[in-house]
Amino acid sequence: MNTSDLVAIDMHTHAEVSCRQPVDEVWKEYEDAASKYFKAGKRPTIAETVAIYRQLKIGLVMFTVDWEAELGARRIPNEEICDAAQENADMMIAFASIDPHKGKFGAREARRLIEERGVRGFKFHPTCQGFFPNDRMAWRLYEVIAEYKLPAIFHSGHSGIGTGMRGGGGMRLKDSNPMHIDDVAVDFPDIKIIIAHPSWPWQEDR
Repeated sequence: MNTSDLVAIDMHTHAEVSCRQPVDEVWKEYEDAASKYFKAGKRPTIAETVAIYRQLKIGLVMFTVDWEAELGARRIPNEEICDAAQENADMMIAFASIDPHKGKFGAREARRLIEERGVRGFKFHPTCQGFFPNDRMAWRLYEVIAEYKLPAIFHSGHSGIGTGMRGGGGMRLKDSNPMHIDDVAVDFPDIKIIIAHPSWPWQEDR
């Protein structure tokens, strides 16, 4: 990344729309509800997002969210984001997202993405992935991240996903209480932890 050519770096850029696969029909219901909640228009593809940032001279860290186990919706492939980062290495870095429910298989994917695709960090969304960050099932994945001393971004607080849907779309706010990250920080001091968002309704606890 050529930081001297950039005016800022956005550490939290979601891959909105794949350039390689159609929007998953299960995710479409969540996407429509989120668009209504956020008053958002047409969502940009990965290529369109990168083009916007390039025009603005802003670097970006991009990732998807692997919510396949909890939502049953296909994720945007981590490899697609890796390819975009490689093609735009002067202003883009790829983070990966792997559902902790994938256990040893997820840990294998993490190691492969680090060693073969140059992934520089990981994104977790406890509410959309349906897990507490201090659930020990995630330890195998954290161990790989810690081994390479890479950062991890954890979503915290309300996300808007599921808002307006019956039963909130099954999304549980309690999963994203930032206090659950405390155990991760203690047990994995080599992971640089980034807690995203104001953590509503726990913002006074931070």
